[in-house]
Amino acid sequence: MKLGMIGLGRMGLHMSQRLHEHGLTVVGYNRSPEKVEQLIELGAEGAFSIEELLAKLDDRKILWLMLPAGAVTDTMIQQLLPLLSAGDIIINGANAFFKEAQQQSQWCEARGVHLFDAGVSGGVHGLTRGYALMIGGPQEQFGVIEDAVKALAPAGGYGYFGEVGAGHFVKSVHNIIEYVFLQGLAEGFDLLSRYPGGIDLLAAAKTWQPASIVSSALLDWAVDALEQDDFDELSPRIGSVTLEELTKTVQAVDATDAAQAFMHARDVRLSPDDQFVLGKKIIAGIRREFGGHGVTKHNTEQ
Repeated sequence: MKLGMIGLGRMGLHMSQRLHEHGLTVVGYNRSPEKVEQLIELGAEGAFSIEELLAKLDDRKILWLMLPAGAVTDTMIQQLLPLLSAGDIIINGANAFFKEAQQQSQWCEARGVHLFDAGVSGGVHGLTRGYALMIGGPQEQFGVIEDAVKALAPAGGYGYFGEVGAGHFVKSVHNIIEYVFLQGLAEGFDLLSRYPGGIDLLAAAKTWQPASIVSSALLDWAVDALEQDDFDELSPRIGSVTLEELTKTVQAVDATDAAQAFMHARDVRLSPDDQFVLGKKIIAGIRREFGGHGVTKHNTEQ
């Protein structure tokens, strides 16, 4: 199986490497050539243009897009479609509003191209841990891409959920849960900090790690965040490109009553920098640990 990966950023490069290490042939393309060269050094194939990428794939093209949601992904799909043939496959792995994939699918269907929407979770640790994959798309074509899905996921870590849009919907709900979990940790550490006698936050987190009910990967990353030498320098500013997408997802299924904790967590992230400072630093620090997300320090991007 040959697969073209478009977008070799924080996720796409490691996904390409994992596919290559599991015996699939990967051809990677990125707008900046340095990432392509990095992939080639890892042993996979690279392409420095879309035309070169397509020429290196099999007659039936399979393309996995790991690009920012919205206009960037839309533009790439529109660029690809005139170059593809009936039966080719595009997999959209962006963090996207599920209705965007449904619109993209209509463009693809007009040319006989199949579109899958793939929610991808795993962050910067996915190369070794594997990626949780949530797939939507034409069920009769799912077998064509399943080898790639199996290679990327840990055992049992992927699911097919229905027609186009279902994969991104499941991933959005996953991210909504993530917001709520992070908010819970943030509130907990903020509360600890207010004890009159003083509580060692790191000691409390490490006490919870081995066997408590709140032990989790996110708590582990909270420990890692607190152990960073620059934690005290972090600002409470939390960059997030998913706020609008997740809010639209909740509204699209008329579920604000079922997502009250998420709506609160969203509002906290949007609140002024001088509110809930320690809690927001905890969230920013954990996000850096699991996803490599940027943080700010002294109003400077890091």
